[in-house]
Amino acid sequence: MENQSQSSNSLGLGDTGARVKELHRMLQTMDFYVEGEIETFSEHTRGAITRFQEQRGLITSGQCDQITWDVLVENSYVLGDRLLYLRRPMLRGEDIAELQRSLGALGFNPGKVDGIFGPDTQNAVELFQRNSGLVVDAIFGPNCMVAIKRLGERVEQGSVAVVQEKERIITKVKSEAMPTIVIGHLGGFSPIADGFAKKLRELHMNIDVINHYDESEHADICNKNNIDLYIGIFPPVENENSISFYSAKGFTSPGGSHFTELFKQYFLTKTGEPIETLGNSEKILRETRMPAVVLRFSSTKELITHSQTIFEVLKDSVLSWFSEPFV
Repeated sequence: MENQSQSSNSLGLGDTGARVKELHRMLQTMDFYVEGEIETFSEHTRGAITRFQEQRGLITSGQCDQITWDVLVENSYVLGDRLLYLRRPMLRGEDIAELQRSLGALGFNPGKVDGIFGPDTQNAVELFQRNSGLVVDAIFGPNCMVAIKRLGERVEQGSVAVVQEKERIITKVKSEAMPTIVIGHLGGFSPIADGFAKKLRELHMNIDVINHYDESEHADICNKNNIDLYIGIFPPVENENSISFYSAKGFTSPGGSHFTELFKQYFLTKTGEPIETLGNSEKILRETRMPAVVLRFSSTKELITHSQTIFEVLKDSVLSWFSEPFV
């Protein structure tokens, strides 16, 4: 008989059974090896889950909640295991990220390497098929797999998507049009977000605020409206100040990375305190198609107390980023 946590969608210390065995199998396919009984959630399991959560930018609880389970399932696929195509909800997984890295290295722009088979990846597959003399159906299957292997391993060259992100930002700067920025939060930070937005509008910037509990809703709104920069103000994951940008195997957002470095420099200058910069693939950073960053402060009290200083840092970072987006 299986013993499982109170929530049927969560696995934790002491749980046993087939789902725990499957959890261990998925962890081991990604080189997170667990010692001991394979059908028991042990301290070794909790350690492996914590390391996986840290790597993927998830909340590091050490428990396998539904979000962690879903990400594990997505990342257990190997390219060639299944047909890849555009559908709703969109397919996700490490096999798609591998496809995106390969297409980008070959000059077919799949957009951000986010492990999501979206319109950009569909277009890249179609273009690859057309250039390879294959049937153009936008479905990555066995014939595409053979063709991409035949062209050899060129993923170390880097993705064309990195170059194109830089070009989009530089084009915006040269147009001299004011940027369109979204400040997003998941609820509870309305006074802070609205205050930042009001002050940035006084500098004649185009600013919108999104207050919604679902990060995917933030990403969907931003993607549909061609936003130039997303700035999230989220609750802390750990007791520290940090600013995150998108980074995953084969792709680091140049725009997001540079913004976090600017913010770090200005924050240190104005406060005398460091702020940690993190590259990860948490949900909002993975699903947005524009450069995006997420700010986290150790407590809401600290965020409110230092809101004026944080605004000054944010203002200087935005102005520097859009006047000289890359150094």
